[in-house]
Formats: sequence, structure tokens, C-alpha cells
Amino acid sequence: MKNKLQIINFSSILNLIAVCFLSTLYLLLATSAFAEEPINISADHLEHFKETNTYTARGSVKVIYEDATLNTDEIHFNNTTADAVATGNVTYEDSEVIIKADKIELNLDTKLGTIYNSSIFYKTRNYYIQGGNLKKLGETTYFMDNATATTCDSIPPEWHFKGKDIKITLHENIKVKNAVFYIKSIPVLYSPYFYAPLVKERQTGLLIPSLGYSNTRGLTFKQGFFWAIKDNMDATFYADYYSKKGIGKGLDYRYIVLPETNGELWMYHLRDNDQLRDFFELKSYHNQKLPYDMSGYLKMHFVNEFDYYNVLESTSYKRIGLSTWESDLFGFASGERLQKYLESNLHLTKSFSRGRTYLLGQYRQSLEDTSGTIPQSLPEAGFIINTGNLGMSFFNMAVTGTNFWREQGQHGKRLDIYPNIYLSLGRTVNFTQKIGLRETLYFLENPAENLSREVFDTSSVLTTRFLKKYPSFIHIIEPSVEYAYIPAVDHSKIPVFDSIDSMPRTSDVIYSFINRLTGPFLGGSEARLRLSQRYSLLNVEKPFAPILMETVLSNKNLNFSANAFYDVYDKNITETIASVELKGERGFIGIGKHLRRSTLLDQYSIEAGARKPLQIFGKALPVDLYGKLLYDLKGSGVQEFNLKSIYTHQCWDLTISFTRKPHEYQIMLGINFRGFGSVRIG
Repeated sequence: MKNKLQIINFSSILNLIAVCFLSTLYLLLATSAFAEEPINISADHLEHFKETNTYTARGSVKVIYEDATLNTDEIHFNNTTADAVATGNVTYEDSEVIIKADKIELNLDTKLGTIYNSSIFYKTRNYYIQGGNLKKLGETTYFMDNATATTCDSIPPEWHFKGKDIKITLHENIKVKNAVFYIKSIPVLYSPYFYAPLVKERQTGLLIPSLGYSNTRGLTFKQGFFWAIKDNMDATFYADYYSKKGIGKGLDYRYIVLPETNGELWMYHLRDNDQLRDFFELKSYHNQKLPYDMSGYLKMHFVNEFDYYNVLESTSYKRIGLSTWESDLFGFASGERLQKYLESNLHLTKSFSRGRTYLLGQYRQSLEDTSGTIPQSLPEAGFIINTGNLGMSFFNMAVTGTNFWREQGQHGKRLDIYPNIYLSLGRTVNFTQKIGLRETLYFLENPAENLSREVFDTSSVLTTRFLKKYPSFIHIIEPSVEYAYIPAVDHSKIPVFDSIDSMPRTSDVIYSFINRLTGPFLGGSEARLRLSQRYSLLNVEKPFAPILMETVLSNKNLNFSANAFYDVYDKNITETIASVELKGERGFIGIGKHLRRSTLLDQYSIEAGARKPLQIFGKALPVDLYGKLLYDLKGSGVQEFNLKSIYTHQCWDLTISFTRKPHEYQIMLGINFRGFGSVRIG
């Protein structure tokens, strides 16, 4: 299970001190007569005193064991008491750590000892630990009278932690008194007592709080408490303070029973003191493995007020694990705010060799107004036969029975039976004929009536493919022609619950042309152009539908895509979505356009980023820049403006971002102390 507990890494650093000490102990123990691996010991003078049963090495003493080296001025070892002492310029180094000390005392029997005036550098993570005396008091217990820790190379460091009376119990916890965080020489944070676990497993405890400001919610302070209930189960409790709104309460509960059986529950409540309203949000999912090769899942997403996300934005941002509910980079959860519906599903399915059966309960909640007029599928049962061979032809079928319910408007039950037969002939030139028969029965209420609809649909498709290989690319052309036909059916009394209920009369010819280039030309580009149009045999006045153009060009330095509809009668583009992006090692720039004349949408987007180092007035600065602008030309103006900058230093990063949307803005400041953790404001 994903570990959500984020405790600042100062505890793990002090744990490393103990680990490094154990490494030193191991090296010294390896120098004893019981060592099995080859050891290289050199010194200016080596002496053995029989009277005292002691050994002494003086002058440029070096002990080499595998990849570890111990250098010191002098080593004394008493074979009777098993006491070992290394004094003078003691330096221990291996592939991971460098330890310097004035003196090391160790008893090889008790394995207890002291490192005096220690200085430790952990290479992999660039950790520097300056300590007083590090003592081993028991098998897993250590004590330091004082220590400072940082990842900064400079002297003095840009920031560091300092603590006193540090007690470390390996694989359990660390306790520190008078813990202080410094920026340069200025104390910024102080705690009279600091406690943290020293295990890799999840641990119960407080999460790092966040502090920020929003013009609609005021000053905010968010604090979480993580509860590691069991190895396969945890919960996180949240308390959010908004100066303009009130106090929000949240709960995130996660569990794993089996790899195929797991879930998560999120609940949040806020009493809005400004609007005098209660806001409640529920998100949950559960995956379940069932007997007899069955499986199921439950997804719930509800809010008690349809304008919940307009008032509060996303209250579950980075607090719930379901990836589809994650918010954007700046924390505004635009996906939720722009949705028309929230959807909840209960789905049970059983697969077999040729298809599957399922039972579905589906509820949709409107985020625009009341949900009373929305047809809800409560429930729907289905039987699906996948496409399979039937002699020279292919066959598939779908049978669904749905109970539609809604508070306002007509509701009732529907049975839909839809078999399809396909016949495919030819390879160089392929002809595919499809015939579908559809029987739909309605048992309606309010008013009560029973209806039926019988209809068939057919399509004939003729396709071929031309391919030619050139030295640097492959050229492919794929033309196709299709005829689609649905006869006229009286839909005047048929209610529209979903797309199945709408099968308008159709007699169309659809022709398309695909032109594709691929290969190492132009830096490994892939280019695709598709033109298609529909011609109606029923619409005498305007038989030609708009021409659809889809084009894509992509390589390591360029991404271009465009979809556009061209009206041959009005002679203009009715809708288009287009974007182009130029990218390189130092940055990127992109421009996009979204036009839809029917809704008067005419929006441009500009997005750009520059990677460090950034040249400003001839000076290289370790700064990353990112900006994004969404602008509506039809009078709405700026829809969204984001600006973000990251200043990167050797041992810390500073992130500043500003986001502006209609009626709201947010400022975020983030400081990352490399190797120790981060603080986010905003």
C-alpha cells in the first residue's frame, strides 16, 4: 500500500549516523584475530607487549578491508579486556560514507563505544552531520550530546538542523531535545522536543502542515494525522482552517484485502460561515474479486450542493489515491470544476469464452442544477457476445435490460436486443458488409404505456491500401468509401434516455482519404493527414456535411495537431482544435486554438517553458520558468493565467507560482530543502 506518511527526513539522517557507526564497529571488529576476510594493516611502528597483552600501531596507521579504509595516527588494542582505541585524525571511508573523528573507543566484547567529535558525510545523498560525541549504549541504542545536519556543501551552510540530547533506538525511534532549524545563522523553527520513527513501515503520526492564502477562502491552515491501523489498512484525518469559511473535516480510509480486493473512502464536510451552508463530499471506490470468475467494482462520487467545486474547489487534492481524481499542477482541480456530471457506478461482471454478462447500477449527479430530470440506470443488466467467426462471416450481439428512474419526467424499463452480422471479402481490396437488427421494447410510466421499435441498420465499406518504401521513409495511402443506411422509424413517442433511443433515418455516403508518412526523415517524424466527408442522399438542399480534416506531425522537436470542420456552403471553418509545440533541450513553446462558432467559443492558449540555466543579461541563472495563458476572444478575456518559476540551488529549491482565474487567484510558495523535505505555502 502506498505510504502517505511524510515525516521530515531529519530522523533518517540521524539514523544514518548510527548506521555509519556500526560500519566503523564492523571494520574494527574485522581487524581482530577472528576475521575471515583478508585485511591489510600498515603503520610506521607495530608493537606487541606480552606483559600487558596489548598491541600498538603508531604513525600513518592504515587498515584496509574490502572497500573500506581506516586511517589514524595510533591504534591500541588490549587483547585481555578487548578494548580498542583509535586516536588522532581518525578517518573512516567506504563507498557510501566518510567519518572523521578525534578519537574512537570500542570494546569488542560488549560492542559498546564512543566516537568523539564526529564528522560524517554520507555520499549518496550528500548529507553532512557534525556531531559531538556519539555513544553506543546498547545493542540498538545510541546517544549524541549534540549534532547538526545539512546537505549544503558551502561553509557555513545555507541551512541546517541542530539538536541536543539525541537518543536513537535503531528500527524504532529518535528523540531530540531543543531541535532548531536555521537558515544561514538565523533560527527559523524551534521545537523543544522532536520525535520520529526510524522504520521503513508506515507509522502513525502528524503529517507536514500547509499554510496558504486564497482571496475567496482567506488564510488557510491544513493539518493531517496519519493512522497506520494495520499493514493493509490506514486512515488519515484532516482539519482545514479557512479564515473566511470555517473549519473543514476530512477522512481518507484505505484498505487492501487481496490484490484484487481493495478500496478507498474519502469524506469531507465544511460548514460555510460566510454563506451559512453545509458542504459535503463523498468519494469512494472498491474493487472486489468474486467466486465463479466474477468481479465487481463500486465507484461513488457525490456532493450535497451542485456548486460545491465552484465554492471550495477540490478539497481532496493530493489526499485520495484514485488517479482520475487527481488535481492539476496548481491545485485547482479544473477537471472536477468543469465537469457537467458526477457519476457513481456499481458494476458486477462475469466473463466467459465468447463474451460476458454484467449488472450495472449508474447514478449521475448534475453540477449545473438539479438532477431530477436526469435518467438514472437503476439497474441495467447486459449480455454481450464478442465478435467471433460464423463460417465465412462474423457475429456479435448485445442484449441489455435497463430500468430508468428519475424524479421528474417519464421513466420506465427498456429491453434492447441488437445482433450484428459481418461479411468480409478480399485483402488487397477489402469489402465489408454489416447488417444489424435492433428490437427495443419500452414499458413506461408517467404516463403508463408500452411501446416497441424495430429497426435495422446496414453499412458497406470498401477499403484498400497503397504502400511504397523509400530510403528514409514509408508512404502509405488508405482510401475508403462507406455507405450507411437506417430506414425511417417513428420516434415521436419514444423517450430519449440515452443514445440507443436515437436512431435517425440515414442514407449517407462517407468517403475518406488517409495519407501517412513515417520513418527517420526530419528527425524521425511521423505525419498523418485524414480527410473525410459525409454525403446525405436524403438532404436535397445541403447534402454535403462539413469536411473533416485531421492532421498530426510529430518528431523530437515538433508536435503539431489540428482537427477542423469546414462548411462547404458557408465557406468557413465551423470548429477547430489545433496546437503546435516546439521543444528543445532548453525549453518549449506551444500555441493552441479552440474555435466553435455554434457556442461562440474562440479561445487561444499560449504555453511556454524555459529550463535552467536561464540567460539573463548575459548571466546564467539556475531558474526554470513556466507560463500558460487561456484567452477567450469573444469577450470573456483571460480564462486562466499561470506563471511558475523554480530557482534551483545546490541544496535547496524555491518555487513561486501565481494562478489567476475569473473571480479567484492563488499564490503558492514552495521551498524544498534537498534530502530533508519541503514546505509549501499557497
